[in-house]
Order: sequence, then C-alpha cells, then structure tokens
Amino acid sequence: MIGVAIAASVAIAASAVDPFQMDSILTDMSHHTRDCDVVNGVVVRCHQRGAANALKVATVGDSITAVGHTSSTAHHYPNQLQDLLDVRRGNGTYAVTNLGVCGATLQKDGAKSWWTTPAHQTLISNKWDIVIVMLGTNDARDVGTGGPEHWPSPCDYAMAATLAACNFAADYRALLTVIKGLAAEGKTQPDVYIMIPPSLMEQGAYGMNQTIINTIYPKLVPLIATANNDVVKGVIDVYTGMGGIPAPKWKTELPPMCTLNSTWKPCRWYCDAQSCAPGQVHPNDVGCAYLASVVYDGVKW
Repeated sequence: MIGVAIAASVAIAASAVDPFQMDSILTDMSHHTRDCDVVNGVVVRCHQRGAANALKVATVGDSITAVGHTSSTAHHYPNQLQDLLDVRRGNGTYAVTNLGVCGATLQKDGAKSWWTTPAHQTLISNKWDIVIVMLGTNDARDVGTGGPEHWPSPCDYAMAATLAACNFAADYRALLTVIKGLAAEGKTQPDVYIMIPPSLMEQGAYGMNQTIINTIYPKLVPLIATANNDVVKGVIDVYTGMGGIPAPKWKTELPPMCTLNSTWKPCRWYCDAQSCAPGQVHPNDVGCAYLASVVYDGVKW
C-alpha cells in the first residue's frame, strides 16, 4: 500500500465527517445550476448544452471540473473553456457541458462513484464530438490520510505488463469503452482526451494521499492512454501545466502549502484573496482560467 511511504506523523485519523461537506464552496449547490437541475439541494439531472449544429464537448470530472474553488459558475473551468472557444473558434461553434461531480471517483466501487451520478447518465444519453476526462483525485483518498479506502495497491507500481491488475486502470478502460460508442453524427467515435490531475500541495487535504497524486498519476495516466490508444487521442498534462514538479523533486521543492504571500508562482492559481482552499488541489478563479487554457492547448480542435 502506498501509504507506507507516508510518515506516520502526517497521517490523519479517519473521520466520520467527510471533509468535502465542510467546504462551503463545494457544497454550494448554486454552482451546479448552469448545466444541471438541483432539487432540494441534490443534483437530479444534467443537460447537454448547445444548439443542434454545435460541436458537443463533455468535460467529465470531479470537483475540480464541477466547481474548482471559484466565486461563480462563470469561473468554472469548463465555462471558461467555453469562453475561449467562442472567442477563438467562433461563437457557438462548440458547446461545452460541465459533467463534473464533487467528490466523485473514477472507480465503480468508490464512496461516490462517478458511474452512479446524473452526470454519467447525461454522458451516455447524448452524442459527443469531444470528451475530456479528469478523474482520479478522489480515488487517491485512503484511510492513512483520513479518507475512505479507495486506492488499489496493485496500481502503486503498475507497468504496461501489469496494468490489468490495477482496478483504477480497469475502470478507466470501462469508461473509455462506453465513451467510444457515443460518437456524434458523422464521427466513428468521439475525440477523447484524458488528463493528469493537478498536484496536491498539502498531504492529507480532503483525505488525499500526496504520493498517489504527485508521483503515481503522472506515470499511470499516460500508461492508461497508451493501453487504450484505440480510444484516447491524447493526454493533457494538467499536473505539469498547473505547476506540478516531477517526482521525486516535488517532495523537496513544492511548498508544504500555498499562502497569500507564497513566492512559488503557481500558488497564485490556488491561493489569493478570492480563495485559498485547503490543500490547493482546487484552482481559484484565476487558476480555473489558466486550467481552461491548458486544456484548450491540449486539444486538437
């Protein structure tokens, strides 16, 4: 188990209270009302955006996609990606739908699996030209860092020859197989991009394991892409794009957390007067704008 690499002094006892439920931005359901219907504080259904002739783009993800740590729906990364596309590719040429779900895991057996959400239902009920997937941050929660036990240890040192034993990779393959069959008219399959999630600055934030996010995913996600190159058109390296430092140097070069007076430049994407979220895994308004530009540059439009 990867948790053995984490010093006991930073392990956080598992809590009955989900840390996501203590985050006022992530629990503000008004953030979900642009693409989804919210009834009694619960997302009950989501809708594909855009006119019939628009090229349809699905952004699949967790809270980084759904909300980030932003001040309004306009600042969510998918909506800022929409703004970029309108300016650079023509207003209404593309239509971006936000299918992010706070707390969601890629794995089917996670505490809140993306597979069981209204966002998943919206994905499979529609046809798409492009699908962009960024999941895995919540799969990196484990009991050693105060979260539910999500992480499958066979993924710790996965290589191409052993990828089949990694449940995270197997469920990623299952999702990609579903997406492959959702092509818009005139396409044989959607253009699919999978993303390496951004770094985790603070060990144990939201019950997440820093080593899984900062060391394993930058290697594992490209392996998954290569193994599924019949579906995946490209990998978008959000980890590096948003300031992540390759292993093992992140252990000594990343700040323990970002603060308002941090000298490490990428901190401005996670911590400013608008928001300085715990763990700095959720970009703020400025960070989501930059994330949208990283995604834009990574897709062949």
